[in-house]
Amino acid sequence: MSSKDYELRGTSQNKSEDSSSSFLLGALIGGLVGAAAAIFLAPKTGRDLRSTLNNQAGTLKEKTVQLINKTKTPVEVEEDNYIPIGGTPKATNGEAVDEQSIRDKLEEAKKAFEEEEYKVTH
Repeated sequence: MSSKDYELRGTSQNKSEDSSSSFLLGALIGGLVGAAAAIFLAPKTGRDLRSTLNNQAGTLKEKTVQLINKTKTPVEVEEDNYIPIGGTPKATNGEAVDEQSIRDKLEEAKKAFEEEEYKVTH
């Protein structure tokens, strides 16, 4: 690469940095102007506006606490309703279930489903 190529590359990087910083500055100034306009053009007085905002913030805080408490509630899992990962599934009587018995049960369920579907469609 020639020295002109290096100089051109450097200028394009500088232009990119300048444009991104001026965009951020413009966004910041625009945000401040917008906030000032919202305050001055608000239909309520400052005291009423602050009161409304405090009430809404309190309501939001209460709802957030309720959601947090809901998510912290432990979920009870019945051992009969799942197959452990990496383990051997157990039947309701505690004996190990082999792969063939699972396949047989699936086949029975499939046949029962097909019979019911036939009854509904015909």
